[in-house]
Amino acid sequence: MTQPLLFVGSRLVLVSDGGGARLPTIDEIRDAFGEENVARARLPHGADANVTDGRTYGLPSDTTLPSGFRTEGLRTAYHVLPEDDFRAARRGRHMLHWVENHRFCSRCGAETKRDLDHLSMTCSTCGHLQFPRVAPAVIVLVQRDDQALLGRAHRFPPGVYSTLAGFVEPGESLEDCVHREIQEEAGVHVTNLRYFGSQPHPFPNSLMVGYVADWESGEVRVDPAELEDAQWFGREALPELPHPMSIASALIRDFVDRTR
Repeated sequence: MTQPLLFVGSRLVLVSDGGGARLPTIDEIRDAFGEENVARARLPHGADANVTDGRTYGLPSDTTLPSGFRTEGLRTAYHVLPEDDFRAARRGRHMLHWVENHRFCSRCGAETKRDLDHLSMTCSTCGHLQFPRVAPAVIVLVQRDDQALLGRAHRFPPGVYSTLAGFVEPGESLEDCVHREIQEEAGVHVTNLRYFGSQPHPFPNSLMVGYVADWESGEVRVDPAELEDAQWFGREALPELPHPMSIASALIRDFVDRTR
């Protein structure tokens, strides 16, 4: 049986194991947190189906951890877990957020329950179905000859620059969003869009869709509400880059490889 997933708030619970960490077993979870607490913390039946033979559990963010346990954000857990465990944790985080935020019907306010025929939380009164939300966003490496346009959001760690990104608005295509976001954030126009790849981004529920685009016109003019700074960088003079698990990092590595 695959090991279960336990979250405290939005953070994954791990067991310290020598110099590393691993997912706890169900027996370790029950012994540490109490069988009754664990039973109440389990996601509704089926909410974590098709990922693991175990189950996903969520405890409050102020839960005290026993000795030997620790919590990590998914970005950190990425470095210590096997790929299959991390993939399960990524989906478990998304599903936990969905269940926690859809306990009541958005149409009539009645309680919802897990629908075993659909991946939905279903209203017990009016029957309204609430499915897991996936919020699409584009993330774009803009290239001008052998330079890439990278920006700094206000929330980034000191010195880190990344590719530009933004959420798709109602009625937009992905390509519409690329043009709008790049123009709004950095003041330039792009052309020749090429699909790069995608990445689930469970922080908590977005899907990042990556593009490479060529600069067409305009000088960099940063919207201070969106970015702290944006600059053109050559591959020999790159700033500190985003987390290596991110599609942003993959876009930049691809740029470096293509401009050697």
